Order: sequence, then structure tokens, then C-alpha cells
Amino acid sequence: MKLKIKKDLLLDGLNKVSKALSSKNLVPVLQGIKFDLTENGLLLTASDNDITIQVFIDKTDDMKIENEGSIIIQGKYILDIVRKLPDEFINIEVIDDLKIIIYTDNSEFNLNGINKNEYPNINLDLSKNPIYIESRVFGSIINQTSFASSSDESRPILTGINFKITGDLLECNSTDSYRLARRIINIKDSVDDNYNIVIPSKNLLEFIKIMDDSDANLELHIFNNKIIIKYQNILFQSRLISGTYPNTSNLIPNEFILNIKVKVNEL
Repeated sequence: MKLKIKKDLLLDGLNKVSKALSSKNLVPVLQGIKFDLTENGLLLTASDNDITIQVFIDKTDDMKIENEGSIIIQGKYILDIVRKLPDEFINIEVIDDLKIIIYTDNSEFNLNGINKNEYPNINLDLSKNPIYIESRVFGSIINQTSFASSSDESRPILTGINFKITGDLLECNSTDSYRLARRIINIKDSVDDNYNIVIPSKNLLEFIKIMDDSDANLELHIFNNKIIIKYQNILFQSRLISGTYPNTSNLIPNEFILNIKVKVNEL
């Protein structure tokens, strides 16, 4: 494997996938970032078994591919090196299968890599019927509901956000049994199947950290025990929390003793 790539391009991809790295992981290989270099570009993958993030960097004028290949590089080391290098372009070369040389015009670093075959098999195949949501709307849903979820792992189901999708209606609920946050929106296309899933709040908060301010749509691909979110050149996979979420439909009353209308900033 051998490539030359613009530093900012690589650093952006590394920063995104590094959200899935955990220093507490007991599996050493999962502390690394998997590099898969093909004729079409560079695929970066990181996982901690709870979430998986994959970023694809298309081949452009900012990337020169000389030899294809795959290698796993310790995430902490490659991030530290790339961040501190002042050069505009970085060369990465793998020799003898496991020895990695990272060099520029003025610097050179040597690292020991991990064989690609040691990385766990992660299935990121997408479903045929995704649910489309505007990325800004999705980000606001998470910000407006996640604060009410619980941090108490003794009731795992309350540590997530409950997504209910029926037809063209998406309802999101979050509660720690003391407070409740709810957001209801209409999605663009009606879905044939009804969904009632719970996604860990902390995982969704990690996802919105890697979103930008674009108006691009994102895709939700829902499976029995996981969800994959496709956003631009990013695939984000999270486990689902098993169990039945409490029925919160009747907790917010329809009639009130008093209604007060105030300016938000003043309140």
C-alpha cells in the first residue's frame, strides 16, 4: 500500500472515524483504524463494537494512489502524527506487510501495523428501503430530546431515544422517568413498515458531532438489532437497545389550566 494525500483531507476523515475509538476496549485491534486503499479512493473504518464509523475519501487531485492495499494503524498514533505535521501533503507506505512509513519532505515516522485479517468482520450492507430525513432536522431532533434520556445503566432502555415511525410520521421520545422530551415530524416519503426502536443517546450525540452544516439528506437503514445512518461519504452504525420502551403517549395532557406566551430569549 502506498499513497500521497493532502493532510487536511486525511485529517478530516481520521477525526470522523476516531469518534468510534475507545481506549477502554479490551480488543487491541479495535484501537486501530483500518485503511483500505483501492483504485477509487481510501476507506477508513473504526469501531468499538457499540458503534462503527466508516468514511470513504474519493480519489481526487489531492490523492495519488501508487499501490493498493489494506492495513490497520493504531488510531492514537496516526492521529497525533497527522495533526502535528506542518506539510500540505503526507505519504503513507506499507513495506513488509506490517511496517508503516509516514513521511513528508522534512519528517519521517515508522509504525508497526496490524494485519487486516485480524479486524472483525463488520457488515455495513444497506437496506433496500431507507428512510430519508433532512440532516439539519435530524440533528435538531437529537439535540431537543437527548438531554431527557437517563444516564443510569440500571434501566438501559431509558438511556436511549425512542423512534416510532408510522406512515409518514416520525415520533421521538426521551425520558429518564422524571422529565420527557418529544419531537414529532413528518418525513418526506411514507414507509410501508412500522418501526419502534430505541437508539442509545450517547451514540446519536457522537453522530451529530461529525455532521456539517449542509442541507444534505441522510438515510436511516433499520435492522433487527442495529441501525445504519448514511450521510454524505459516512456510514455510521449503532446497536439498538433491546426491550420495550415505556408508553409515553398519554403523559402530556391535551388540556391546560393556563397558557402563557412569552419570548424565548427573555424566558
